[in-house]
Amino acid sequence: MNKNDLRDILIKENFKPSAYSLDDEIKDEALCLRKEDNGWCVFYSERGLQTAKEYFKNESEACEYFIDEMRDDPTTKADWKSGFSM
Repeated sequence: MNKNDLRDILIKENFKPSAYSLDDEIKDEALCLRKEDNGWCVFYSERGLQTAKEYFKNESEACEYFIDEMRDDPTTKADWKSGFSM
């Protein structure tokens, strides 16, 4: 899997575009995938901090990890409802 395949999956599975970044843009409160000098990095960005960093030697491993993380968090789906009624 590469970044373009990952993007297609994220769109097909209805993930919120604001919940992730696959480009050099680092969004706030989003899971990010970035190419670095020695491989690939996946991390969560919040308030300018990069947390839960994971490093991978190749793009495919990073993309597989990324989609697993997105699927494990139901709040990243466009149709997610909090369950709180107002």
